[in-house]
Amino acid sequence: MIAILQKYIFLLRDNFHICAFIGFIAGFILTIITKKAAVMLNIVDIPNKRKMHAQPMPLLGGVSIFFAFLITIAFLYYINPGYRDYYNIEFTVILIAALFIHIIGIIDDIKHLSPLAKLYCQIGAALAVALAGSRTSFFIDNVYINTIITVIWIVGITNSFNLLDNMDGLSCGVALISAILFFIVNINQGDYFLAIVSLTLAAAAAGFLVFNFSPASIFMGDGGSLFLGFIISIIAVKTVYIKYSLLTRLPAITPLLILFIPIYDTLSVIFIRRKLGIPIFTADKRHFSHRLVNLGLSPKSAVLIIYMATLSTGITATLLPKLKAVDAIIVLIHTFMIFGIIAILEWFGFKKNEDIK
Repeated sequence: MIAILQKYIFLLRDNFHICAFIGFIAGFILTIITKKAAVMLNIVDIPNKRKMHAQPMPLLGGVSIFFAFLITIAFLYYINPGYRDYYNIEFTVILIAALFIHIIGIIDDIKHLSPLAKLYCQIGAALAVALAGSRTSFFIDNVYINTIITVIWIVGITNSFNLLDNMDGLSCGVALISAILFFIVNINQGDYFLAIVSLTLAAAAAGFLVFNFSPASIFMGDGGSLFLGFIISIIAVKTVYIKYSLLTRLPAITPLLILFIPIYDTLSVIFIRRKLGIPIFTADKRHFSHRLVNLGLSPKSAVLIIYMATLSTGITATLLPKLKAVDAIIVLIHTFMIFGIIAILEWFGFKKNEDIK
């Protein structure tokens, strides 16, 4: 109990609560501003047969998330000198690459870039981050292999959150939950800077989610979903999972469990499109959320179920470094059971939805 109290006193001393508050307030206020700006500039998402909304919806919500995150990170530099050593070349490259991804997303929101153009830009940004030093070791002592794995991971997760952005509050909410889970992991592993970065991202997303949860009054667009996926993928790469582990390597699967839902949504959509002979870059209503709605759920209920699934698979993953082998196996069984329930529902949802074009 004393150790727990000491840990949270440390968090208060390091201004975690202040950064969370500033991130949320900045996200909240900037969303109000960007919503008005999007309407004035006519940067709106027009409804069509594959979209859930019936009225034109302001975009640019991602701008509020990005700048709320950036403002809070800058604020941290000035109020806590103890973290200034982390503001190095590697971290600078991450922020510049995130800005680049954010801008690419905004351009896509306005002018609709081709999927390949966005992919090449994402690969370039991911490669810059990996070459700057943010690479997974993956228990392989080879810089080239680790760089390739890191680029694939960053690009994959970035696109997963982009694809997940198909219902009010879905992608932003899952990003919020994921960031909080990485916050917990990093607190437990003693990486307080990465923990505060995770918490700041969660706070910025929460400030926007107030306006994005059903019924949404603004969308974050690709500028938001790509940015969130990009930063979360890098947090996952830089997090140390076995520093204080009772196991050997099993906790390394923690990011897969935390990000299980975005990964599952992406892989399942690719599988279904390939099975139906549809190009994988074709936008449609065959995502996990759409399939839940096809089972009879309301869109809001589908989003809430996906939130709970994300939390269910991710929260137990945060325990892996503290568990012995038998306990960890139970956690994995729990995760596979959740996956089994989802797979059963998905099978019936797919059979009912396979004729929808």
